[in-house]
Amino acid sequence: MKVDVEQVDTCVRRLMIEVPADRVGRELNTLYRDLQRRVKIPGFRPGKAPRRILEQHYGDSVKQEVIQKLVPDVLSEALTETGLNTVGQPSIDQIDLHKDEPLRFVATAQVLPDFTVNDYQDWQFERRIMAVEDAHIDRVLEGLRERHAELHTVSDRALAKGDHAIINYDGTLDGVPLEGGSGTNVAVEIGVGRLPEIEQGLVGLEQGAETSIPVSFPEDHPDPSVAGKTVQFHTTLVEIKEKVLPALDDEFARAYEEEDTLEALRERVRGELEESMRQRADNAVQQEILAKLVAENPVDVPEALLHEQMRQLYLRQRRQETGQEPREEDYRVDPHSLHEVYGEPALDAVRGQVILHHIEKEVGISVTPDEVDAEVAYLASRMAQNPEALKRSMEQNGSLDAMRVHLRERKVFAALMATMQIHDTIVSEDELAAAGDATEGDAATALPEEG
Repeated sequence: MKVDVEQVDTCVRRLMIEVPADRVGRELNTLYRDLQRRVKIPGFRPGKAPRRILEQHYGDSVKQEVIQKLVPDVLSEALTETGLNTVGQPSIDQIDLHKDEPLRFVATAQVLPDFTVNDYQDWQFERRIMAVEDAHIDRVLEGLRERHAELHTVSDRALAKGDHAIINYDGTLDGVPLEGGSGTNVAVEIGVGRLPEIEQGLVGLEQGAETSIPVSFPEDHPDPSVAGKTVQFHTTLVEIKEKVLPALDDEFARAYEEEDTLEALRERVRGELEESMRQRADNAVQQEILAKLVAENPVDVPEALLHEQMRQLYLRQRRQETGQEPREEDYRVDPHSLHEVYGEPALDAVRGQVILHHIEKEVGISVTPDEVDAEVAYLASRMAQNPEALKRSMEQNGSLDAMRVHLRERKVFAALMATMQIHDTIVSEDELAAAGDATEGDAATALPEEG
């Protein structure tokens, strides 16, 4: 096999591939022998039709079958032989096959760029770690109380903020019942803002009361039948349930959190918050490092990666805007139409990926199966799941591959930070929030799920 490689652009290579005539001939012979056994040609006994007759009747289809068989195999061999670091599937054209001659074709492949990362050793960064205060621990413990709250039915007062309302409702649009717009014994938590107009319209009602609540739907609502319109919901308050929080004491610690005392629970929460704050500070530094690597290494990137990143950014925005999975036509969007809005952030993101991949190879970083299993086991312990069952689920939904990528990136950043000067500064929550590194309540989200 002969392979000539031409550099078309920084990230594009053209391969001119020639498959020897004898290899092509062997494939043709195999196909014609099989064809001779299978087909019936008038005037010839089964299996006795001459090759020249078969070529007259089936020459074009056999030629296409040889091409379909040889081109993918030969292309794979050529990519291995040349050592090209390709991205996506190469495009094939200029296929040329004639009798007793080599098979020739051209493959155009996108590749990762060849470059040298500018020196990053001894870069300096400040790692701002938020101090964990008693107020942060109190917020987490209140969250635990909320998690273990019980709902008790009340009938001697009106519905108030913090209650759970059990309602029946029927929606009408211009006096006509709305398809799918009714519900029975639906729970609504009052005051959380998930259904603001419904929640506000129910406050002050007593059990059994009926009311009509107008709900305005935005112009960009995914259901066109109600988009930009106002639906009237005739609502009946079936039941009022008030939230009763457990007392925060040693018994709470033992019953719900497997700690002997409330003080022991507070110390556990403190340790988990401190670890979370250290990780958040590390993440912030890593983003600074990545941004500086991208700024100082403006490498060219394969168009295929850039288009895919723009598409992912677009799909993410669609999910945020609609609260739903994107439509089929969203997945088929022309990437060229996305360039004005998403081109610049996509280019920075892909450059970061390419640079980290280059450093990963340069440093010789890899992730072992044992490391993946350890990470799955850690995640399973936080989620109170069986590690093997969780791993099977992650393999099925593709998140195990994402975990491997995350582990590799973690190792890459660890290697990078080991060569740099990272200075730790302890700051308050207000200082961190003022710098844009955190928001009020971040610390209260650090505790893992129960179990």
